[in-house]
Amino acid sequence: MKKLLLGILLIFTSLYSSTIYAAGIAPEVDILVWHVSQEPTSTWANIAQTGGSHTFTLKAPNVDFNWDVGVKIGALYEASSGLWDSGLYWTYFKAKTTSNVANSLQLVFPEFFSGFISQNFFFGGSLDWRLLMNMFDYELGHKFNVGKSFALRPFIGIKGGTIYQTINCDWNAILYTATEKVKHNFFGIGPSFGIDTTWKFYKNFSLRGDFSAALLWGNWKISDTYSRPYVPFVVDPTTITTDMHHTQLGTLMLDYFLGLAWNATKKPGLSLQIGYEVQWWTNQLRMPTFQQLPVHGDLTLQGATCRIILDF
Repeated sequence: MKKLLLGILLIFTSLYSSTIYAAGIAPEVDILVWHVSQEPTSTWANIAQTGGSHTFTLKAPNVDFNWDVGVKIGALYEASSGLWDSGLYWTYFKAKTTSNVANSLQLVFPEFFSGFISQNFFFGGSLDWRLLMNMFDYELGHKFNVGKSFALRPFIGIKGGTIYQTINCDWNAILYTATEKVKHNFFGIGPSFGIDTTWKFYKNFSLRGDFSAALLWGNWKISDTYSRPYVPFVVDPTTITTDMHHTQLGTLMLDYFLGLAWNATKKPGLSLQIGYEVQWWTNQLRMPTFQQLPVHGDLTLQGATCRIILDF
């Protein structure tokens, strides 16, 4: 966390110094405090238990991510003609979570495909799930003033980048522990468009409402490897691998930001913004499970975005 904040400070300082000689450039740094959700398609195990009065209980624990910190860095260049502006941005976000099912009088079945078709059952298990996003945006837009207090900036552009997810599981059968590793690597690129709105309601204070959408051609590369060790007189060693590699057009991403901004009146201009942002990636999670091959689930990232902009 400290290393990330230090890196952001160094990058922002370098952007500040470089813009002294480049009028019309507005560097931007966003601190992202976001929460990841892929429910209800991110279940990882099935737990079967029996109770009194001939009852039977089946549970499917879901993955619950924590709040994590990311960053968005870029700059907006305003041409001297005032007709078009262009922006280039990089978004980096990393999230991780762990989960555990303690050993008990129960049966635990892996949810992921390779582990399920092994037909092995367990009494407990643990999970480590990690997500890493690197996304780039290039925009061309133009700002229109509507009266003295309202402004619109429609834009078009290109969005592209990667979302990598890695899942490591340990399945405990008391006499042995099996492992399962799932990789879910996504690359996408496609056109984007949107509109930024600003309403100056009191002196230096404004309300910001930004919306954008992108339709990405996507490439998914997914692997699921289940490994069971050799235990003399109990089980033989087994490795089961499921690989999927496919491409598809039609992955939709929607992004919305609503917040409050404060703008300095003197040059160089300083803008401080804070608000709520949500990104919704439809059908981004395509995890192979025993239910279908694969399950299609949505990826949602949401939380606070704190933005700093210098305008030269």
